Amino acid sequence: MDIRDELIQALDFSESIVILTDERGTIRYANKSFEKKYGYTQSEVVGENPRLFKSDYHDAQYYENLWTTIRNGETWRGIFKNRTKSGVYIWEKAIISPVIINDELTGYIAVKEDITRQRELEVQLDHDSQFLDELFDNSPIGIAILQPLYNIEGEVLDFMIVRANPSAGNVVGRLGIVGLKISEILPEFEITKRRSQLILNRKSSFETHFKELGKYVRYRSFPFGKDNICLFFYDVSPYRQTIEALEASEERYFSLVEDAPALISRFDKDGVLIYANEQYCKAFEVERSALVGSSIFDWFPDDEKERAKRTIKSLTVHNPISVVEHQLVLKSGKIKWMRWLDRALVDSAGNIFEYQSVGMDLTPLKQTEVELIQHRNKLDAVVNSTIAGIGVVTPKGRFVLVNERMQKLLGFDSKEDMYSFTHLQVTHPMWQHEAELHFSQLLVGEVNDYNLECQFLKKDGSTFWGDLHVSPIKDVNGKIIEIIGIVTDISSKKEIELQLKEREFKLKELNATKDKLFSIIAHDIKNPFNSILGFASLLKNNLELYSKEEIKAYIEQIAISSENVYKLLDDLLIWGKSQLGQMIVKSQYFRPKNLVDEAIENYDVQARNKKIHLSNDINQQVVIYADIDMMKFVIRNLIHNGIKFSNPNGEVRSSTFEVDNFVVLSIRDTGIGIKPEKLDVLFDINGYISTSGTAEEKGTGLGLHLSKDMVEKNGGFIEVESEVGKGTEFKIHLPKGEKEKSTD
Repeated sequence: MDIRDELIQALDFSESIVILTDERGTIRYANKSFEKKYGYTQSEVVGENPRLFKSDYHDAQYYENLWTTIRNGETWRGIFKNRTKSGVYIWEKAIISPVIINDELTGYIAVKEDITRQRELEVQLDHDSQFLDELFDNSPIGIAILQPLYNIEGEVLDFMIVRANPSAGNVVGRLGIVGLKISEILPEFEITKRRSQLILNRKSSFETHFKELGKYVRYRSFPFGKDNICLFFYDVSPYRQTIEALEASEERYFSLVEDAPALISRFDKDGVLIYANEQYCKAFEVERSALVGSSIFDWFPDDEKERAKRTIKSLTVHNPISVVEHQLVLKSGKIKWMRWLDRALVDSAGNIFEYQSVGMDLTPLKQTEVELIQHRNKLDAVVNSTIAGIGVVTPKGRFVLVNERMQKLLGFDSKEDMYSFTHLQVTHPMWQHEAELHFSQLLVGEVNDYNLECQFLKKDGSTFWGDLHVSPIKDVNGKIIEIIGIVTDISSKKEIELQLKEREFKLKELNATKDKLFSIIAHDIKNPFNSILGFASLLKNNLELYSKEEIKAYIEQIAISSENVYKLLDDLLIWGKSQLGQMIVKSQYFRPKNLVDEAIENYDVQARNKKIHLSNDINQQVVIYADIDMMKFVIRNLIHNGIKFSNPNGEVRSSTFEVDNFVVLSIRDTGIGIKPEKLDVLFDINGYISTSGTAEEKGTGLGLHLSKDMVEKNGGFIEVESEVGKGTEFKIHLPKGEKEKSTD
């Protein structure tokens, strides 16, 4: 094994992705780690360009900077978002270096590390950070972050507020507290060495009375991060005021407690009841004498007793309050749900001597919750089984609730997928302005509800027609809190309406066609026959009286009229086929030069009579893919028109050029031109009025209409440019043919 084989084997066993390219970027080698990450084999990528893996995440400038760096002989370092063979996107940290052998650049080597998981964690971390910031800023509880201020000896002199939410300033009655010291906010708070060490090393709690504000504020602190303290602010004024009132008058206290609708009791450290008010006794369905002296833990189920005891024991001087919710079993076997606010009562020496408990019977509430859940389940079943789509949006238009029908109508995989969308995002752009206008009118009370028939956008981009009814959901004060929309799929109805309109249009078109046909038969066919019959009658009755020149002139007039009648009948037959849907396109490859030559030969006599020069500048190599018979008709018709509307000594020139994937066949004359008002209806069989030629040649206007129809049936289109007095140019755009498939 030579050193090259050893190197390749080493690269194959490397955990990093390694790719070697030549100097043009074509892949020459990819190791096993590449195959594992990307799903391609070496044989699939060797000879390919790395753009095969592009995800279109990076712009062109990003890649231009990369190539500029490595072509200058420098190493490029950066991050790629690429796509594997299966379509999965991965993030990679890449190092791309030029490979230089004997001072010559022979290629590039890319060594890449998969950092997809790292990127996902970074995104999640950023999201979590934003979420915590939102909680911090919008918390109703005051929160502040403190940093200790040390003296030279390392002792804490004070604490500086480095961050605080709005609620913190509201609680202490002072805005803009960031940058202030604790001593400036709490002048009476003495920062001793013992207290500062307590705050820095463990959870602590203290209380302050703001005399100017007339409120008591309790603080809870705990160490946070490196040398930081997190401080919570609680306004406990109502509680303190209640305690002071109770302490001031025992009689008032008992009167208040007895009349209170809440369950109030006091018990010692062992849980033995010392006092229970009337409401407490009613809730437990026991006389007061039987309650006092019993243990509160006797009411708890066995699996709840230990938890209840731990909750009471966890109360301290600095953490005297707890709120618990649990079930109780009465002696009658009845089960009740209760919520308790337990508070440790502290004597003047700072020791807990008793506990007070204020409770609320949640049983009716729990029963209501169960009924609400059952009712909601029934409502969900009704809503989800209806044939109409139902969606609820906020006043800003974002979905907060949809039923299964709405989800399926809009083509979403789940209801949750819709909750990041607004109602305008699922409305077709054509209808968004009208939908937004109605929505705004509903929000300001200009309308109570509204109906709208419009198109909706599915997730995959397809559309459907829906009948939308929208009405508001209001709170007790009449304020709109949400808007409900009900959508019924009316695509079938709209399809029938469109079919009816289309049939109505076709009937009108057929009626116009009938009128046009009768007009042609009554006028355009009759007139040439009058000429033919007239000249034929003259020849029949007076043949011996005419000279050869006069006879030849009459015969030429008969020939011209016959030719016009023949062309008219040919146009009518082709038009009839078009109206009956019998014009079938049979495309093939052919050379347009040959068709133009044939048309010039057909109209040579007519052109020479008017001294019109016909020229064919089309290259023999030009190939078109279309129905050859139809194109013969189109070319003949346009060249005939060029002759018809050109003055003596004029010219009709045919040529071609290419535009995108089309060959453009140009037929340009130096005739009288077309007035601007006629250009708009030139191809319209109902709007265009036939014009006589420069030698009073007659026509029906059918030829241009049929020419446009035939070109469009062959996947092309016609453009016309004209200037009165200078001439007209028709440009026929037809699909380009391949030379090797062409025929003569």
